[in-house]
Amino acid sequence: MGILLSKVRIKNYRSIESLTLDLGTNTLLIGQNNSGKTNFLKALNLAVSGTSEISEEDIFVARDERLERKKEAYIDIQFQPTDENGVICLSFSKFWTEIFTDTWIRTIGDYNFVGIRMEIKFDPIKYSYGLIRHCILEWKDSFEDTLIESKSSVFNEDMRIYLQCFYMDANRDIVQDLRNRNSYFGRLTSSKDLSKEAIDEIEACLNDANTKIIENIPSLRQTQISISSIGQTIGSFSSKVEIEPLARKISDLNKGMDIVMQDGDAAPFPVSQHGYGTRSWISFLSMSAFVEMKNKIIKEDGGDDAEQFFLLTMEEPEAHLHPQAQRRLFEQISHFKGQKVVSTHSPNIVAQSALTDIIYFSKRGGKTVVRSFKERKSNDDDEKIFREVINTRADLLFASAVILCEGITEEIALSIFFNEYFGCAPYIYGVSIISAGGQKYHPYLSLIETVGLTWFIFSDGESETDKTVKGAVESVFGKDTSELLNNVVKLENDHEYETYLISEGYGDDIIKAICDYEDDEKFLDKYIDLKDKQNRSNKIAKKLNKETKRDYKTDIENGRVDALIDLCLENKTRYAKAVAKKIVASTDKEKRIPKKVAALFLLLQKVVAKNKQISISNFDTDD
Repeated sequence: MGILLSKVRIKNYRSIESLTLDLGTNTLLIGQNNSGKTNFLKALNLAVSGTSEISEEDIFVARDERLERKKEAYIDIQFQPTDENGVICLSFSKFWTEIFTDTWIRTIGDYNFVGIRMEIKFDPIKYSYGLIRHCILEWKDSFEDTLIESKSSVFNEDMRIYLQCFYMDANRDIVQDLRNRNSYFGRLTSSKDLSKEAIDEIEACLNDANTKIIENIPSLRQTQISISSIGQTIGSFSSKVEIEPLARKISDLNKGMDIVMQDGDAAPFPVSQHGYGTRSWISFLSMSAFVEMKNKIIKEDGGDDAEQFFLLTMEEPEAHLHPQAQRRLFEQISHFKGQKVVSTHSPNIVAQSALTDIIYFSKRGGKTVVRSFKERKSNDDDEKIFREVINTRADLLFASAVILCEGITEEIALSIFFNEYFGCAPYIYGVSIISAGGQKYHPYLSLIETVGLTWFIFSDGESETDKTVKGAVESVFGKDTSELLNNVVKLENDHEYETYLISEGYGDDIIKAICDYEDDEKFLDKYIDLKDKQNRSNKIAKKLNKETKRDYKTDIENGRVDALIDLCLENKTRYAKAVAKKIVASTDKEKRIPKKVAALFLLLQKVVAKNKQISISNFDTDD
């Protein structure tokens, strides 16, 4: 049996004005930069370990608010017992009951819990902010109603030993760890688990080695003689200066320690000459080794029945790593012995996690807002969301707004039109334009609804498509969706994207784009000739002409247009980029953006400006 940090509440800490979350064994934090993920990780580390520098910058201050000394921040955490499978159960095991004691263990209904409040407040005597820990007596739904022990509470010695939090920020680097005694690597290599006799013997060998190196390298010997004169300079004739090629004491070994890597038959190189991805990865592995050592020591001291709570709080494990390496590292993290709370910007890592493990962070009005996938209305379509969205387009989770369209053709074209309309690529404003793979809008909208993203749909005009779009919106957001349907820009008169462009007078531009792409100015005429021959032979006419036998040449009024439509529909993605680029290059500025596309972008401007989600001048509109 074990324990789980199952609940956390934060009030007035950094960007977090108010937050309440349930945590599991694995929790993945996602969201854009500066949305509050790091603040959340630091809050967890602070609540468990209680070691951190605190200042007035750690107190949440709203816009136009003046910080007063009486304003305080709070972090509440709750531990609950778990069974052998990690499932929350009613009572703590005998081991954890002895660790927490009656001082900390409380009961809600039928189940035990340990509640801890970390209070951050200004100390007028020390004239600085400090930390005060309280035992929570009754856990209620709000901070105000929760009953705490009035006097401060401290962890007993066993709690300090058996409750361990390990924090790794995104700047981890084994090269820096090598020289830092307080790093996980430094603490690991500074461990003095040797007898006094062994230490004396090794240090004598190190002294002999140092002496031989100095004696046998003339330049070092002369340098040592020269710098020894500093004693005369400062008036201390008894002073002694020595060069130490090697550390002389076991406790100082980490100062001169290095890690060397060799790839295949290449010469070995110090890790400092390898990339940051490798250095970051090794830093994590050194932390894992340190945790294993701690667990081993605890087992040796406390016996086989001794349990340990390890909490890993880690930022961006993907830092500096290529996609496959990201997946391998996250696989190693998943085997870490303990509870894990990890932040990431990597779609590859998101795709390796269960939806119920994901918590989405965003900023609204300067405040951190979170949404947990555990609280979704329905989990029935989780498999579809993973298969059709997360595995291929998880980048939408990091977007400010999402435009869904029917196919790849529209996705390609809308990105080009966006660049012409706004003067930059969509990703500059955090906008994702995504093909829903043929009207498969439901899983995308379900994911979007969970995280609260701003969304739009650019839809074909067929009546069946219209029903599909409305059905998907109603299924996800409920029956009263009249206002939400305003986010759908629909082509008219049963048009598909290609037929819409032709109806808007872009036929000549499309023909020119296709002929340029094929490097043949007569390409459409040759296409018509080919189809005419195929129709006459009647061998494959049905397959190529959608079960019609139209004769493009005899239909003087519509034949050439029909041929162009069929050519476009047969090669939708082939010509999408060329056609869109030809349109935006038009000498007529009014025609560079098709009217329905312009309507979509104007709607995007208005909605994001109203929600203040994208504070970019180009998105402002006076309309």
